[in-house]
Amino acid sequence: MRVLNVIGEELVSDDLQQFVGEYTKKINLEGNAKGIYFLEIETNDGIINKKLILQ
Repeated sequence: MRVLNVIGEELVSDDLQQFVGEYTKKINLEGNAKGIYFLEIETNDGIINKKLILQ
């Protein structure tokens, strides 16, 4: 799981390779500029990308 800014810099990273089941995590983006960020989650079935908007 990674959070990236619009130029691809990694802000948050968490290695979940051995994780099985439901996963919950609060991500603190305080201190980052308002704007668009991307949440990237890699699974056995592929990569899921979601856009985050920090207002």
